[in-house]
Amino acid sequence: MKNLIILILLLAGITACSDSKGTLTVNGNIKGLKQGTVYLQKLVDTTIVNVDSIKIDGEPVFKLTTTLENPEILYLYLDIKDGVKYDDRIQFFAEDTIINIETDLEKFEDNAQITGSKNQDILNIYETNKKPLNQVYTKLVQRSMQLNAMEDVSQEKIDSLTTAYDKYLRKKVLYAINYAQLHKDYEVSPYILVKDAFDAKAELLDSAYQMMPKKIQTSRYGKQLSELIKTNKEL
Repeated sequence: MKNLIILILLLAGITACSDSKGTLTVNGNIKGLKQGTVYLQKLVDTTIVNVDSIKIDGEPVFKLTTTLENPEILYLYLDIKDGVKYDDRIQFFAEDTIINIETDLEKFEDNAQITGSKNQDILNIYETNKKPLNQVYTKLVQRSMQLNAMEDVSQEKIDSLTTAYDKYLRKKVLYAINYAQLHKDYEVSPYILVKDAFDAKAELLDSAYQMMPKKIQTSRYGKQLSELIKTNKEL
């Protein structure tokens, strides 16, 4: 009888643990916010949907929760009642843990400080290191607009811009692949490849994919990467 009671208690403990698995809690603070609604959102197919929300009235501190099948990108959206359209969203890599988001009303997206997610930490470093490449891309766009505005453009200038863009593209793709391989044990790895190396050769993507553990290959973005590789092989 004693053994049976112990077994029941153990099973109850296992059930409780499995019920809490995949639970995300977002604790936040938006300095300067008096009234409004904060939404926790996710992308379903091509539509952003709300998974939790809370109305703020006075205190800008909030708590939001949802369940996750896999770590994935979620969004924090703020709707304030001042007659002004507020479109900023804080994007972050969610995990089944407690994530803290601190920001302010004036620069809701730009001043966001996100802690508690290892995938987000890895993504932050990636995006910081990619800033020089982003600057190169901005300059290429400016050159393209200048050429489009000209009535008579030489083939030499067009070829020069094309060469510069191809060089930028190679650097962007190789950086994404190298960084993903370095962090192959995290769900952010296939996400980076799907986001920034989608136009890479299938062989390069597949090489990075094969290095990933099964857990990462079968994650949300791992499956997307697998489909991308198949598509690129058919091109």
